[in-house]
Amino acid sequence: ALIEYREIRSEDFPSLCVLGALMHGESSYSHLKFSKPRLLEIFNLYMSDPNRAVFIAIRDGEPLGLYAGYLSKYYFSDELVANDIAWFVIKERRGSRVGLRLLSCFETWAKDRGASEVRIGYSTDINPVAFDSLMQKRGYSRVGANYRLEN
Repeated sequence: ALIEYREIRSEDFPSLCVLGALMHGESSYSHLKFSKPRLLEIFNLYMSDPNRAVFIAIRDGEPLGLYAGYLSKYYFSDELVANDIAWFVIKERRGSRVGLRLLSCFETWAKDRGASEVRIGYSTDINPVAFDSLMQKRGYSRVGANYRLEN
């Protein structure tokens, strides 16, 4: 069966919960409590705001990955930047084209809306060496780093 790549629809909430829980469990955020009601709140926000988007990869009703991001003006400029908030592919599909196709969906969405650039944060700490290599091959340059202080 073919993999479908598209923006989310209301019936995708259960799939997003599955992906969200998997991503949370693997990430540097796993010490924080996962909340389905909060995910639903964000899901609804992203579905109703034209400057926000979530793309999903699905095959035969099974969610394989997602990419979520938003478009905004810089705080110092009227130009637009596209930022991600989540990019995740299930373990069984890593190394396939699923992640890159989801990224392409977002890049096209951002470009079509006039974004000057796409900026991707990396805070989950899942396979950092492979991630860095992938992004460099894709034409991205590394800018800065993420730091965390737990309370």
